[in-house]
Amino acid sequence: MVAGCDVPNAEIKGTITYEKVPHSDISNGLEYTKSFEAPARGVLVELIENDKVIDSVITDDTGEYKFLKKMDTYVQIRVKAQLSNPADDEDDHSWQVQVVDNTNENALYTMVTDTFKVNNETLSKNLHAPSGWVEGKGYDNTRTAAPFHILDKVYDIIVKLKTVGIVELQPLTINWSPNNIPQFGDIESGQIGTSYYQEGQIFLLGAENVDTDEYDQHVIIHEWGHFFEDSLARSDSIGGAHAGGDYLDLRVAFGEGFGNAWSAMITDQPLYKDSFDQAQANGFSIAIEDNNVINPGWFSEGSVQSLLYDIYDEASDGQDFIQLGLQPIIEVLQGQQKETPALTSIFSFMTYLNQQYPAYTNDFSQLLEAQSITSDIDIWGSNASNNGTLAEALPVYIIMNPGDVKRVCTSTTQGADWNKLANHRFLKLNAPSAGSYTLTLTPSRNNDIDGYILNNGEEIAKDEAPGIDPVVMTIELPKGVSIADTVAYDEAGTSVVATCFDAELVMN
Repeated sequence: MVAGCDVPNAEIKGTITYEKVPHSDISNGLEYTKSFEAPARGVLVELIENDKVIDSVITDDTGEYKFLKKMDTYVQIRVKAQLSNPADDEDDHSWQVQVVDNTNENALYTMVTDTFKVNNETLSKNLHAPSGWVEGKGYDNTRTAAPFHILDKVYDIIVKLKTVGIVELQPLTINWSPNNIPQFGDIESGQIGTSYYQEGQIFLLGAENVDTDEYDQHVIIHEWGHFFEDSLARSDSIGGAHAGGDYLDLRVAFGEGFGNAWSAMITDQPLYKDSFDQAQANGFSIAIEDNNVINPGWFSEGSVQSLLYDIYDEASDGQDFIQLGLQPIIEVLQGQQKETPALTSIFSFMTYLNQQYPAYTNDFSQLLEAQSITSDIDIWGSNASNNGTLAEALPVYIIMNPGDVKRVCTSTTQGADWNKLANHRFLKLNAPSAGSYTLTLTPSRNNDIDGYILNNGEEIAKDEAPGIDPVVMTIELPKGVSIADTVAYDEAGTSVVATCFDAELVMN
C-alpha cells in the first residue's frame, strides 16, 4: 500500500496600507505633495474562496496579515473598512467600528484583489489604498484611502483608551462619502450639513473643493469624543452651531470644549486643524492649549478646552503646572459626572475633579480664575459672578422650593440659535419628599414656552405643546433635586425669543 501525500499549506501574507495626506503648517490645508504610505492597523482582512469567506484576521500595528491555505487553490484577499475585535472567553476587549457610504445604501467600504492561484509556499499580497488625488486634476480616481484613514484615527483612540483600562466599546458606524456636503437635507443624498455625531453614528463631510474631513484627524476624534460621552459617560449638550468666540449654553460649552480637548489629548497635538476650500488647500487652526480666550468663562468652549488640556498635558506653561494625564479625566466623566444631579458643565466636572484630587486644589483654582471662572464653585455654579455681559445669565440655576413663584427671563443678546447663553434658563426644583408636584410657567407676553424636567440627566417630563397658554406639568418627583430646562419661542413657536415668565412650583 502506497501512502498518499497531503497537499502542503502555503503562507499568504502581506501589508495593508493607505495614503495619508498631511496638513500644511502654513495654510492648515492639505498638502498632497507630501503624502506618504501609512499602515492600516487593526482592520479586518478576509480570505475568500468561491465567493465565501473561509478565514479572517486583523492586521497588526504594522498593517501586516497572514493566512495559511492549501496549495493549488484559487482565492482572493478582501480588506474591510472595519475595526473589529469581538470578545471571547479569554479576551473581553471588544469593539466594532465600520465606515460606510451613506449615499450608497450604507455600503461598507472595501478593497479586494483579483482571484489568484496559491502556487507558492509563500505568497506576498500587499494592498494599498490610494487617496485618489491626481495633481492638476483633483480627485480624479476613487478615494479609497479616506475610510482607512478615518478608521486609523479611531485606532489611535483605542490604543490610548487601553492605557486607562477602557477596552469595551459599543458598536459605532461612521458615515463618509464624497457626496457629503455642508447642506442640510436628505442624508442619503449626502446633505448632512456638517460633520457631527448622533445616536451611535458619526457623519463626516467629504465634498471636494468645499469641505472634506476624512484627513482632518482632530475633527474625526472630536466627533468620536461625543460618541464617548454618549455611550460611556454622559452629555447633556443640546448641540447646535458653535464657534470659539460664542457665548454658549453651559452644556454645549462643556461638550464642544471637551471634544476639542479630547482630540488634542488623543493625538498629543494641541493645534487643531481643519481643511477646506478649493483643492482643500486652506483651513483654520485652533490652539487648544491657548489660555488667552476671546470670551473666557463657564459659557466658553475655549475656556473648557484649555482647562481640560492643561489638566492632561505634561507641559508647564502659563498657569498650567498640572500633569495628570487622561486617567483622572476619564474617571470623573465615567464616575460622578455621569450621575450628577446638575447639568453636565465645567462646574460639575471641576467640582468632582477637585474632590478626587484635593492636593491640586490651588492649581485648579489658578486655572479656573485664569478663565474668569470663580474657583469657589460647586456643581451648580452657585458662586458664579461672570455673566458674560448678560444679567439674565445668572444665577445659573434659579432655586425653586414648593410654594415659590419666581420671575424668569431669557435672552437672545448672544444669539438666538437656541443653544446660546441664556436662551435657556434652568430651575433647580427642590423636592423635600417624593410625591406629586406641579410646575407652572406663565408667559407675560404672547410667547410659546417649552419646559423639560430632568433628573440626573434623564428627561422625565416635557411640554412642547404650541401656543401661548401657560405650561402646566404635574409629575411625580423623587426626593431631592430635579432640573427644569425652559426656553421661549415666538407666538408661532418657530424662533427663540427673549422674554420673561413666572415659574411656580407646588407640592400637591
